[in-house]
Amino acid sequence: MISHEEALRIALGYLEDAYQGEGFTFLMEPEKTTEYRTVWAIRFDTQERRDSGNMTKAPFMRVLVVPKDGSAPRFPPSAHPLNHYVAQLEAEL
Repeated sequence: MISHEEALRIALGYLEDAYQGEGFTFLMEPEKTTEYRTVWAIRFDTQERRDSGNMTKAPFMRVLVVPKDGSAPRFPPSAHPLNHYVAQLEAEL
């Protein structure tokens, strides 16, 4: 199982790779992390969005699900509440 600190590092690395070349400076928000049984829900923002207030200066979805088993992080779907998505993930195990 990965720790909260490891999940933050994994999330940051994933975001930097996924948005390479976009010019985002990612800011992790550890105080807003939610721990579930099998995943960490890691909240983040960008310095560019915070500085400008412009929502287009950050990814639309600003939460990343990092599985505690070390498998690949993923963005949850935006059509459902996060806790419903996590419940569905955990029910599939």
